[in-house]
Amino acid sequence: MEKVELPIHKHPLLPLTRFFYGYCLGCYSCGYIYGGDRCNELGCEDYVYHKECADLLPEINHSSHPDHPLKLILSDEESACNRCGISFGNGYICSLCDFKLDIRCAKGPAPLPILENSNLHEHPLQLSCGTKSYDLWDYRTCKECEHYVNNEELCYICYQCKLVSHEECAKFFPEANHTSHPQHPLKLLSYKAIPDYADNKCLLCGLKFLQGVHHCDVCNFSICRWCMSNPPPLGVVSPTTHEHQLHLFPRRIYFTCNACGTQGDRSPYFCLQCNFMIHRECIDLPRVININRHDHRISYTCRLGHGNWECAAGFCREKVDGFYGAYSCSKCPDFVVHSRCATRKDVWDMVELEGTPEEPEEPPFVVIDDNMIKHFSHDHNLRINKDGTILHESTLCQACVSQIYSEPFYSCEQCEFILHKKCANLPRKKRHLCDNQPFTLDTNSEGKPSECYLCRQDFTGFRYMCLNRDIVLDIRCSSISEPFVHESHPHNLYYIDTGGCSKLCTACGDPHLGEYFNCGKCKFIVGSKCAILPYKVIRHRYDDHPLSLSYGESSVVGDYWCEACETKLDPRKWFYTCKDCGVTLHSSCVVGDISYIMPCSVEGSPYWYKGEVVSNNSICRPICYKCNSRCKLPSIFQDSMAGFFCSLGCHHDYHCERLYTKNTADIVD
Repeated sequence: MEKVELPIHKHPLLPLTRFFYGYCLGCYSCGYIYGGDRCNELGCEDYVYHKECADLLPEINHSSHPDHPLKLILSDEESACNRCGISFGNGYICSLCDFKLDIRCAKGPAPLPILENSNLHEHPLQLSCGTKSYDLWDYRTCKECEHYVNNEELCYICYQCKLVSHEECAKFFPEANHTSHPQHPLKLLSYKAIPDYADNKCLLCGLKFLQGVHHCDVCNFSICRWCMSNPPPLGVVSPTTHEHQLHLFPRRIYFTCNACGTQGDRSPYFCLQCNFMIHRECIDLPRVININRHDHRISYTCRLGHGNWECAAGFCREKVDGFYGAYSCSKCPDFVVHSRCATRKDVWDMVELEGTPEEPEEPPFVVIDDNMIKHFSHDHNLRINKDGTILHESTLCQACVSQIYSEPFYSCEQCEFILHKKCANLPRKKRHLCDNQPFTLDTNSEGKPSECYLCRQDFTGFRYMCLNRDIVLDIRCSSISEPFVHESHPHNLYYIDTGGCSKLCTACGDPHLGEYFNCGKCKFIVGSKCAILPYKVIRHRYDDHPLSLSYGESSVVGDYWCEACETKLDPRKWFYTCKDCGVTLHSSCVVGDISYIMPCSVEGSPYWYKGEVVSNNSICRPICYKCNSRCKLPSIFQDSMAGFFCSLGCHHDYHCERLYTKNTADIVD
């Protein structure tokens, strides 16, 4: 398919042969688009146009404004159409008269200002942009479909009877023929008047009826108003889907789609001579794509062949039938994904890559010799150290902001720049399961704290950024992939986005909003913040031995006390312990909310105050200004006005109380 430059969009557009449900970015009408044009660039996955909207001319002459030509404009600022009154961004404008016309009115006959002889009502109906100017009519229901008329929606109004009708509903006759059911005319009914024996979903698109229904009581044939006004094609030619023309079979029938291997229950497209059936959503599936569950490109194949396949998408993990279509990786023979799972909008970046050569992977460093590299993040050469040297606890890796233990690391001989060997090998670009867009490694040279999208913790150091989505990940969370193997659990864990629903974390017992990892075989759930807790902490001021993360104990004899804060510890939750001394500590007393911020890296505040993170290495530990406890973590926050705080949480609570006291005093005064 060849891209075509069109005035409607900033990027060249590709022909769209698949069925797309959503908004046309030209005329802003919602429904199925059968054939059209779409953008194939990252970040523009929602730019889809009707064919007639994509082919609009840069300049037109229109009967509604015969005096001057109208020029096409693309704008984010909305203006009101002089013909229908609806606000629009893309449209036509006359620079001489300030006459404006939206694309919907420009590409076809505009709605009549007055319907003198309507099928809906005995009185004339007047066109209006919503009912917002009539206080008593707000949220009135359409006379025909008995569904709400939005205050901004184009509609017809009878001022005598105070009746409202959708502009689309006013076009329909009480009875009309349809290409998918030529035997009998379809009667227009409200969705509340659907017979008991009828299905409550459209026979063609499968959407549940919410507005007007077009029904044949002889054949029990019911379709929605969108399929009535925009009928699907009876025949489809798509060489990438099937070698022969496909024909619509508009009736209830249970079938297995040859493209995705899942069940369907209505209106497939079929090829009679090949016994081939397909969902209309599966017509013209992309051939080569990138998904956020894999580092390599994957390709569509109509048959995998015989084998014991399992879907690699963590939210699915069901069997893949090799005799139907699926996606596979040519470099990883065991990686297979269902067609429907691979093309989900939260998995696929919506860019088709067939015919596009792969970009060479950019290495993070250049090898100088056996012991020296030149890393892209630093101006000087870095030397490898493999002798197991354990550096001071205040010496941190510039990428992950963690201590340098006995693992290999690179260091600069001219300054204090240090990187773990594994951090030096971090790829410049990668994909992550939390978003469908690619991430780029950024060194965060300014040193300002960012909040990680997954664990919600502030951090400095290297970060992965998704520029199209404004999402940032720290190095720890960016390394998580599916299946996620954690020492705390015998089964694999998989990423779940709750969409804001609260789940109780098994590790800490607290309700967790957003993303978490769960087990598909049992009820084990761990939040992202707990999932990245280090398994071992080699150096800690409360014990000379390494501390190990304990994953809770069900049978407990006696009380457990935290060595750091000297309060009780719930042994059913995760905590740190020394196997040699038996010392126990809260996980928050070992890893706090400042643990991933470099000392002296905060010059001003992300929370509306001034201060900085400093090392807590004095002999006498300072007292937190908020909770009055000794600051126990290796790093603390110093407020230029209030003093020291053991955590950002305490600092935040202090300022909230201060602000509340001030506001209360102002109210009293």
